[in-house]
Amino acid sequence: MNIVIEQADFRRLSPQVQQEILEQLTGRKATDAARSGRGARTQLHWRKPVDLTPAQTLKLIHGLGDNHRRRLELMAKNGGRATVKRLLDVTGDSDLRVLAHFQSVVTRRLRRLIEDPEKKAELIKWDFDSTKWDRDGKTIVDGVYYCSAATASALQDVLTGGDSAKAKRPRARRA
Repeated sequence: MNIVIEQADFRRLSPQVQQEILEQLTGRKATDAARSGRGARTQLHWRKPVDLTPAQTLKLIHGLGDNHRRRLELMAKNGGRATVKRLLDVTGDSDLRVLAHFQSVVTRRLRRLIEDPEKKAELIKWDFDSTKWDRDGKTIVDGVYYCSAATASALQDVLTGGDSAKAKRPRARRA
């Protein structure tokens, strides 16, 4: 007899039942698995942006397009917040769909970088309270994208040469 449990179905089980199943299948107690060196998973929330470390930020931006890097740099310089107009001005774009593409590219990279089986991790969120509409109330004119303070700090260090990035750089020799 074969029993198949899809990952989504397994996640719906209570933590205790998940633990019991894993112990039966692996033959190891959960405490043994925790000691085996695998780090704890990051707790992810639907409406909260993910906190990145500088090391994770380096991996995230490696190979990222110049326009996307400049947008992230703008957010880093402004404490993790940037208006739609300023994000568009960075690259000379005028279509809001460019920012949706930017957000999806960064999100895909993030989800490959961290363990996210439920596909709910996001680096950049939309501040709904800051949304400005046109006179008819049909088209968004401006608003604010934001990331967490920890991520903004990591972006600042990695992209704009913050204090910790300067401390890690080797000094040039004087002749």
